[in-house]
Amino acid sequence: PPTARRPPSARVKRMSKRSSKNSFITPATGRMVDICARGGTSMITPRFDSRVFRTPGLRTPALHERVYTISANGSPLAESGDAVLTLPLGGGQSIRLTAKDLTKKNLLQLNPKARGLMKKLSVTVRQCCPSVTRQG
Repeated sequence: PPTARRPPSARVKRMSKRSSKNSFITPATGRMVDICARGGTSMITPRFDSRVFRTPGLRTPALHERVYTISANGSPLAESGDAVLTLPLGGGQSIRLTAKDLTKKNLLQLNPKARGLMKKLSVTVRQCCPSVTRQG
């Protein structure tokens, strides 16, 4: 038996009859295109500047919470198997130090807040682990 072709739907007919002047109307702008063009609300989306990294709602990880490390460009960082120390620098920034980075020269380059945290950490480690010897 021959198969009958179905007539095109009414929706397709409506879409083909649209005029090109309405091509700028989107669900976000609606009929506000004319107002925006005259100087009302800006139609340009502001660009995100990745150099100004501020994340609202930053929180400190909870005790024993797993933390996954992500670089500044958003890609995950590979685990090196080395002990890692993450020091908050303020303003949503932190610095990541590995055991080989813990030299006197590198520690002197830290800002005062980070140096204070390192000192506090070293005191706590000595109290918890008295067998740890001081290295110069």
